[in-house]
Amino acid sequence: LPSFRSVGPRLNMGDRTIVLGDAAHTVKPYYGLGANSAMEDVRILSDVIDQVSAMPESSGSSYKSVNIIPDAVKLFSKRRSGDAQALVTMSRNLDRPGKMFFVTFLAPLILDGMFHKLAPKLFGPNMFEMFAKDLSFQQIQRKKRLDRGMQLAAIGTVLACLGAATKVMVRQVARWTGQSQAVVSLAAILLAVTSKLLLDANKKKTEVA
Repeated sequence: LPSFRSVGPRLNMGDRTIVLGDAAHTVKPYYGLGANSAMEDVRILSDVIDQVSAMPESSGSSYKSVNIIPDAVKLFSKRRSGDAQALVTMSRNLDRPGKMFFVTFLAPLILDGMFHKLAPKLFGPNMFEMFAKDLSFQQIQRKKRLDRGMQLAAIGTVLACLGAATKVMVRQVARWTGQSQAVVSLAAILLAVTSKLLLDANKKKTEVA
C-alpha cells in the first residue's frame, strides 16, 4: 500500500531536480486533490521560472537562460514545500481508524457546519468548501486550526456557564426544601434518567402503533 506522506522539508535535490505531484505529496485517492495539486505544482513552477527570468540580473545579454534553473528550483521548493506538508497532513486525517476518525474528521465537519452557520464572518466553512476558495493549503490549515481553537473555547465557555447555573439552581432548591445539595443533585439525576426512560418507552409505543 502507498505511504501517504510528504517528502519535505525540501522538494528539490541539488540545483536541477525537483519532485512534484504524487512524488512530493501523496494523498488519498478519494480526497479529490491528487491531479489538481499536481497541476498546481506545475503552475507554481512556471510562475517561479517567470519570476526568476524577470529578475534584473538575468536581463544582461551574456546571461544564459539555463542559469535561471537553480534559482527557480530553490524558489519552487521554498514556496511549495509548506503547502505539500499541509496537504498531506489534512489528507491523513481524513480516515484515521477507530475513534480517531470521529475526532479528526467527522466531529470537525459537524462543528464547522454549526459554527459557520451561526457566525459565517468569524468561522470558516468546512475544509472541503475551503478547497474551492483561492487559498493555499497552509492558509486553509491555519484557518482550520484557528477555528478549532475558537470552537473549543466557545463550547468550554457554554459548558462552564451551564455548570455554574446548575450549581446556583441546586443551591437554591436545597435552601427552599431544606435538603442538602447532594440529595438535591441525586434527585435531579434520577428525575432526568426517569424522564429519558419514559420518553424512550413512549417513542417505542408510538412506533408500534
